[in-house]
Amino acid sequence: MSDLPDLSAPDSDGADAFPEPVDDPLWKLEVVDYDRLREREVESWFTVANGRTGTRGSIEEGTAESSPATYVAGVYGRPPDSETEPELMLGPYWIYLAPRLLETHLSLDLGEILEHRRVLDFRQGILFRTWRQRLPSGVETRFRSARFASISDRALAALEAEGRSSDGFPITLVGEIPLPSAPSLEHVAFSRHDGLLNVELVARKGGRAWFSIGTSEVDNRLERMTAVSRAGLGSEPEISTDEALTNARNEGIRVLRDRHRSAWEQLWRSADVAVEGDPQAQLSLRFALYHLISSGDPESDLASIGARGLTGPAYQGHVFWDTEVFVLPFFLYTQPRVARNLLAYRYRTLPAARTRARNLGYRGALFAWESADDGEDCTPRMAVAPDGRVVPILTGLQEHHISADVGWAVWQYWEATRDEEFLLHCGAEILVETARFWASRADRGRDGRHHITHVIGPDEYHEDVNDNAFTNSLAKWNLERGLEIADLLNGIDPSRWQELVSRLGLHQTELADWGVVAQGLPSMFDPESKLYEEFAGFFQLEDIIAADLAPRPFAGDLLIGRERTRRSQLIKQADVLMLLHMLPNGLSRELVRANYRYYEPRTSHGSSLSPSIHSAVAASAGLYEEALTYFHMGAAVDLSDRMGNAALGVHLAAAGGLWQAAVIGFGGVRSQADCLRIDPRLPHSWSRLQFPLAWRGTNIKLAADRSRLEIDLDSAAMVALGDGRPRRLSSGRYRAELRGDRWSEAEEVKAPRSA
Repeated sequence: MSDLPDLSAPDSDGADAFPEPVDDPLWKLEVVDYDRLREREVESWFTVANGRTGTRGSIEEGTAESSPATYVAGVYGRPPDSETEPELMLGPYWIYLAPRLLETHLSLDLGEILEHRRVLDFRQGILFRTWRQRLPSGVETRFRSARFASISDRALAALEAEGRSSDGFPITLVGEIPLPSAPSLEHVAFSRHDGLLNVELVARKGGRAWFSIGTSEVDNRLERMTAVSRAGLGSEPEISTDEALTNARNEGIRVLRDRHRSAWEQLWRSADVAVEGDPQAQLSLRFALYHLISSGDPESDLASIGARGLTGPAYQGHVFWDTEVFVLPFFLYTQPRVARNLLAYRYRTLPAARTRARNLGYRGALFAWESADDGEDCTPRMAVAPDGRVVPILTGLQEHHISADVGWAVWQYWEATRDEEFLLHCGAEILVETARFWASRADRGRDGRHHITHVIGPDEYHEDVNDNAFTNSLAKWNLERGLEIADLLNGIDPSRWQELVSRLGLHQTELADWGVVAQGLPSMFDPESKLYEEFAGFFQLEDIIAADLAPRPFAGDLLIGRERTRRSQLIKQADVLMLLHMLPNGLSRELVRANYRYYEPRTSHGSSLSPSIHSAVAASAGLYEEALTYFHMGAAVDLSDRMGNAALGVHLAAAGGLWQAAVIGFGGVRSQADCLRIDPRLPHSWSRLQFPLAWRGTNIKLAADRSRLEIDLDSAAMVALGDGRPRRLSSGRYRAELRGDRWSEAEEVKAPRSA
């Protein structure tokens, strides 16, 4: 069921062969020529990363338009200004080269560009560059390079380059590698010995990082390898960079590259989503998956994944709810170990979440809206609006649904993996402490109900609202899961539950109160109209249709002003629809469609998080062509720079949302307590959809067209098709037919007998 060619074999064209990109245009992103106005967004697209470091796709010699950077995951520094938030550490710009022909320094500005081409090869995880220049003297020069951040040896990154000239004189490539300079860096030291450049970086009130860089240049051919080690707050270095680099150089760059390519091949086999009939959708998906895979680290929980991953400076590398709700589901079904590490990061920051809740007058744990290395909230308090006004940022004070989002992610991980060790030692405590927070966050009103007031939901155009439907529903869900954990842990390991009860000071009366609060929270649902009211009083606001104002996406608060937006039903992003997407069980298609039809016209999609969720919800409502329109809008967030800020990094939530739109939306995949439910339905232009899943220890491959579904399992699993009953399927291949609106029972496909 896989069309992936074998890349695991070493290159066959000699030890000195320069690597080349794959031929298939659906496995690579290519940019021809050099556009100074778009260079920074191209640099974001072309980042090479491996969950430890990320190096933007800047050209090696640099230009005035460039924003080169190497980011170190999980290591943050604090500028001296106490009002400035912590920022992700910058490393040395290790790919820097200074091409020179005799005494002439080569640049794009010198003479005439004959060819300039960059190719990001998704399959191999390598960025290629080809550059031909005619100098004022008439001499032609040719330069090419290939770089990667190793997925197989995550402490390592490598660059290969060569330069030639038409007059036969050699091109020298080596230049002085720039060292980082930032207010958040307290100390930068470097030394040279045995041909290596060693750099030590100490972040102000933060962690540390070490780089060892080795360069070899022979016969116009350069090879450079870099080893990186990190230490978080109060921790020891991961490795010796000297030792790692020495071992890598002894093996050679070719061996490192071959292992890297082989590792990418295995990752694509566990993650690739193949679409037939829509080449643009296919390319967009692989671009998204490349950046998702590049951001995860299955071997370390030192870092979570920031809103822009390791591709750009936006939000200083801070971690939002994007990680748990948009990014984590991808890893959950493709690399569960990465998902576990992302949740382990939240568990490490649980003490800070407890402190935050206590400082605000609540119990339990309130996770940071913006988090760095220590879990303290680092959301800016003020911002300057485009008109020059200073406006307060209230998300850090009121967007409390983050605690339920983290709890939701913990439960999603448990549902999909049944990882008892994680639940016992990390997950249960998160669910209990977030439930405890919601019980204290809700107040009993005069009407006898419990209300959560002064909050911000996912729709950030409306601040300081009461009874936001999303927040109330997720809080209720969180409280119920907190109660369920008691029964669950008592069944798995009663002694662990008793230890948790004792350590956290839980009493039966408190648990009983959780149930009362959960039942007392208004759902904001009207059975007659089948609509959720986004928050109390929302339906009384000025009714504005977003499409009547401007082509979407657009920033509504900039178009009609903050005050009018606040007094209207104009929505920034999916809010009620986000609720339906995250808690879909028991919802009828009629209910989903009613809410989609109401809220979709009123949404401006002022956030990159919005289009892909609209796609997934539209698909679940049976509106497949509308779902496809939103799928392509989500894909355009970065590849067409629809938000106007791709220069600041790739939107990882948009990438994760695109995977969810394809797999959860069109693929119809949902993990439930008793089974994996599958109900694929494709838009007209998609002739086939194919993807793998990891679920409770079983590797599953799914392939569907508009009338047939194929399932391949390597071990037994409980599976339900459409709204059918769960059924235990043993390992093997199965096929089902779509008859009307229902899937037939899956029938095993017997392999033909060998002759």
